[in-house]
Amino acid sequence: MNKTKITSLFVTALLTFSLTACGGNNNSNGNNQPQNSAEPTESASTEPAESTGAAASGDPVTITVLNEGAVGIGVGKMDDLFAPKEKELKGQGVDINYTPGTLVESFPLNYQKIMSGKLKEKNISIKAEDWGWGEPLIQKETAGFLAKNVPDIIVGETQMPGFAQQGLLEPFPDDIADELRNNVSPAAWKPMEYEGKIYGLALQPGVSSLYWNKKLVKEAGIDPEKPITTWQELADNSKKVTEAGKGKFYGGGVYGAPNFGGYLRYGALIGINGGSFADENGLPTFNSDANVETINLLRELNADHPAGLMVNNNEGTYFDAWKKGQTAYLIDGPWQVQQCKDSGLDCGMSPIPLSPSGQAANVTIGAAFNSVPKAAKNKEAAFEYIKAMYSKEVQQLVADSNVRSPILKEISESPEYKEKHPEMYLHYQAMSGNVSGLPTFAKDNSKVWQIWGDAVVKSLMTKGDVKAILDDAQKKAEQVTK
Repeated sequence: MNKTKITSLFVTALLTFSLTACGGNNNSNGNNQPQNSAEPTESASTEPAESTGAAASGDPVTITVLNEGAVGIGVGKMDDLFAPKEKELKGQGVDINYTPGTLVESFPLNYQKIMSGKLKEKNISIKAEDWGWGEPLIQKETAGFLAKNVPDIIVGETQMPGFAQQGLLEPFPDDIADELRNNVSPAAWKPMEYEGKIYGLALQPGVSSLYWNKKLVKEAGIDPEKPITTWQELADNSKKVTEAGKGKFYGGGVYGAPNFGGYLRYGALIGINGGSFADENGLPTFNSDANVETINLLRELNADHPAGLMVNNNEGTYFDAWKKGQTAYLIDGPWQVQQCKDSGLDCGMSPIPLSPSGQAANVTIGAAFNSVPKAAKNKEAAFEYIKAMYSKEVQQLVADSNVRSPILKEISESPEYKEKHPEMYLHYQAMSGNVSGLPTFAKDNSKVWQIWGDAVVKSLMTKGDVKAILDDAQKKAEQVTK
């Protein structure tokens, strides 16, 4: 790759970041809920890796791995982190013990213990680094690529497909790729597939489902136990709830702000209706008839929110309204199952409704993709780490967290899992269909996304013709990407 192309990527990456809902950060008890992007606790390393040996040589190898909030327990040599973490959790009253098949409280600790144990069998040890999340992470990763000094395993969300397309990541070996295609949910790897090669794997990706507040739905005279199956039902029911609420509560629907939190959620509706943000070459496809229909649905739903809430750039404000019982319908990731319980809400859950001619589709959300950079010093050992991620032991731990669905089909498709974790099984089914990630545009990615986001906000907040608004956005985006 030439220097000019990498520099262009660097500039783009500095302008692009994942907002709070896009992250995989979570607390220590395994409730994998999105949180605000954390400031990095350790800057990008300028020291060489501790070992450059290959796993196959039999010599000890230490790989550097970037922390991701859902599994991080600290920074440093992994074996040195277990004892202080155990002491911390015990002090908090958290049960650190885990028996497969039982609910796990200390997910990150047990995850790292299992991973460490499996890699030790290969004479590989782990050193964890923390480069933060969102914008700080992207900046550090991009600087690392420029300096050709990166960890053996990097992690990220919306930026990762772009890194793959830029030739900065190592394609997975054929044997691993074959195992993933045959044995692992597509949501875990399909968004990181480019030109027939796989470049990343998510341990426990999320996709969106429809949730509803049964109490509010019942107050509107709607059967709270009956799932919605069509867009028309969603629009009609949301309107009924708004009318019943008389300003105290509203129908709601989906977050629609001009940021990645919005794009990731209503992107599922775009896909369901056969629309797209971009073509296979990264060129914008904003003004398709399918997209116009989807944005018209969003306009209807916007009327069933408090003024300005649906497009509020502060994502927390939108989800606070849901937690407080001020909105009845919500399209969001699997963490809502536990968050409903934590908030004292009696929630229903179902697949996202379909448009008249639509088919099931989804967009990964809260998916932290792990990849091996081209410049990694211990690639073979790094891929042993990737293999351990989808091992039966690790994926059983994910199943026992009951917060995300395991990606290993052997576990997720078993009758035992369906019976024991019905809500997460429903989430797994949503992961198994037509699932994609957000695209990376051919040029000036962040600018093109902003053009789209501004057009959607204009469509929702004015009475202008949606087709004309998207036509204008298409022209602007074409000028940027040509």
